[in-house]
Amino acid sequence: MFSKLPFRKAVSGLTAATALALGATLMAAPSASAVGSSACTKNIKDATYPVVQWDHADMRTGPGYSYKVKKSVFAGSEVRVYCTAYKKGNTWYYGKSGRTTGWMEYHAFF
Repeated sequence: MFSKLPFRKAVSGLTAATALALGATLMAAPSASAVGSSACTKNIKDATYPVVQWDHADMRTGPGYSYKVKKSVFAGSEVRVYCTAYKKGNTWYYGKSGRTTGWMEYHAFF
């Protein structure tokens, strides 16, 4: 098929097909940048904790310092906590502050 097409047209067709294949692959790959409650290892029933860490604590997209900060929750604010996860020596709590859900480390509350 390609032998009858001019070289330039064949290459551009291959490039478009490659880009489409890579795009489809990238779209199908799961996002590693945000982790919801799927990382929970222990559920917590009916718990609301006040933030006690200095002036604020960071709510992150996943249970670890390498995840992005979604929101700063100020001391005295309450967070509805749903579950916990233990990652790399730290306990993380998954909860909700206002309309934002995310992960906060143990020291934010205790």
